[in-house]
Amino acid sequence: MDIGKAIYKILHDNIAVESMVGTRIAPNVMKQTSPFPFIIYDVSTDTPEGQKDSVALLDTATVMVSAYCKTYAEASKLANYIRTALDRVNGVYNAVNIQAIDFDGYDDVFDDMSGSDGIYRKSLNFNIRIINSFNNIYSTHFDGVDDYVALGVSGMSSVKNTGSISAWFKLETTSASGDIMRLYEDANNNIRIFYHNPSSELRLAYKAGGTTTLAILTDAIEGDGNWHHVAGTWDNNSGDAVAIYLDGVLKQSTSGVGGTFTGSFSTASIGNNADGDSYWLGNIDEVTLFNKELSSTEVTSLYNDGLPFNPVPLDNLKGYWKMGDGGIVGDPIATYPTIPDETGNNDGTMTNMTSTDFVANVAE
Repeated sequence: MDIGKAIYKILHDNIAVESMVGTRIAPNVMKQTSPFPFIIYDVSTDTPEGQKDSVALLDTATVMVSAYCKTYAEASKLANYIRTALDRVNGVYNAVNIQAIDFDGYDDVFDDMSGSDGIYRKSLNFNIRIINSFNNIYSTHFDGVDDYVALGVSGMSSVKNTGSISAWFKLETTSASGDIMRLYEDANNNIRIFYHNPSSELRLAYKAGGTTTLAILTDAIEGDGNWHHVAGTWDNNSGDAVAIYLDGVLKQSTSGVGGTFTGSFSTASIGNNADGDSYWLGNIDEVTLFNKELSSTEVTSLYNDGLPFNPVPLDNLKGYWKMGDGGIVGDPIATYPTIPDETGNNDGTMTNMTSTDFVANVAE
């Protein structure tokens, strides 16, 4: 969890603050050549970084935000903007779910050793409470032979024209293609993210009314031993495009979606193509489904510099399968053979699998 990134985003997005400092906002220290005014912030927290062994519902931190200016009047003005931007703020900023930020006083400093005219600094102190009801300890391993997770389809048809799939995965060396997720109505109407082995491509395929539109990435991901994040988005309404992202980076966007998606989804699955083949070989974790086209900023937040986070605060979430963890809050491991849907819509059922397919192997 990077609280500093959240502080930066809140300050940078504030029009008043931005009007005075632009992008001159930095953690800990500012480069010597930077013009005045500028902002430096320092975050202190006792919360360990990275994965936790148990769920912590609330983390706390303190931050000192300092306005550096050439005049006292300018420092006071910028400090007022900073306080207005941060005090009593809540929400999700750069994947940090802030419950509240509270102002906790300030200090005035005049540094007459920093140049002929000196520098005025106003430092504001804030207490921060962060909602951190999230664990990611387990993923699900698929054997590439017959393992898959069958999903219900209640309410899923809301994604058929506009939607997004996000997932973390690790792909082992394989001689076959494999699906991460597929939503299926019939042979002419379905959506899938899958690895196409003959061409070594990870693909999003959006098929509507018999016409397939592909977004493709060609990065070498097979057998590299690394966790990756993939997001596929589609819009068959106003946007008329499909796109695929790898590790937060847009790889391809294809316009001109053809066909009309008819009917409703009849089956859905994680780990195969819902037709009885294309089985995944490797691990899948943190699968999410949205009934909107995620923006590039939202995809970047989901990637979160390689560390999965709780996506529940994001809008239009229609499905969320943690793939081995017992829940956002609750038992640390899922109860075989059920993969709970954190949205309460469509739990998954592990098929041709055992409880040993829950493995303590996740992106971190």
